[in-house]
Amino acid sequence: MSQQNSKYSIFIIALNLVFIFLISIILTSCKNTLSSSTEIVFPASNVSYSKQVQLLFYQKCNFSGCHDDAAAANGAVVSFTTYTNTVFSVPGMVVPGNSKQSLLVEWVNGTFQPIMPPPPSSQLTPNQIQGLKTWIDEGAKNN
Repeated sequence: MSQQNSKYSIFIIALNLVFIFLISIILTSCKNTLSSSTEIVFPASNVSYSKQVQLLFYQKCNFSGCHDDAAAANGAVVSFTTYTNTVFSVPGMVVPGNSKQSLLVEWVNGTFQPIMPPPPSSQLTPNQIQGLKTWIDEGAKNN
């Protein structure tokens, strides 16, 4: 019986090591190659997808291994590379006219874990979070 327990313990340890390895690959695979020196600032109203939202996504989300098309093709995440991907690829990610029901807001607010973008990336500013909410509440227009 002790030999069987020993084999089971070794199996559990190996399984845990594989899990830790996979998590570390996921967390280190995001490679932000864009400079984040220019902070995207959102207006209080009339938020534009092309002028603020898309630029923020390119700066904080759409880089290799994170929310780009290749990562989304693997089924792990949603792609934020285009308006169509952002609004329509995952039901509920963006609910036009209702930021309180939009999963995107839950992720960037930290209501869902892990918060997005994950460390070591810098978090969105309060202005950027409010800007995303405003864009969604204004109908999440492709403007």
